[in-house]
Amino acid sequence: MKNPDLQNLTDYSPSDAPWDAHRSVSDDVGGIYLLAAEYERYGARMALCGGLLRFGWSTLKETGETRLRLREAHFCRVRHCPVCQWRRSLMWQARFYQSLPRIVADYPDARWMFLTLTVRNCAIGELGEMLNRMNAAFQRMKVRKEFRPVQGWIRTTEVTRGS
Repeated sequence: MKNPDLQNLTDYSPSDAPWDAHRSVSDDVGGIYLLAAEYERYGARMALCGGLLRFGWSTLKETGETRLRLREAHFCRVRHCPVCQWRRSLMWQARFYQSLPRIVADYPDARWMFLTLTVRNCAIGELGEMLNRMNAAFQRMKVRKEFRPVQGWIRTTEVTRGS
């Protein structure tokens, strides 16, 4: 039984607004892929990404709380799909949080540092070269004497569209 007034996940669950936002951007990116003949398959896969979401009740062992959890879904796994990128980032975040207690136990004297390195926005045509230069600069920083006490890090690169 489908209700024509309910089109987005937010219509069912207002707390799932990020899903609708990523899904909307995914439609835009998929439309761009559809314009190029060699990438039409990516566009078609992105159009179907997350089209089927099946939820089921799950009970948390620790608290006994029962809640809805995603049981089955079909995702496109296209590298530039905003929905898949978002889910991938959530997966890495969860893996980090899961391993954090063990890291703290294994390295009790370690100190933590949060470092953000930022560069000015560049033209889209220069993005590849800019990323290569940033990677080379990070490699140079790693071999410096001052960097030797660093025992580990998590590194990500974020590209945003701006003016």
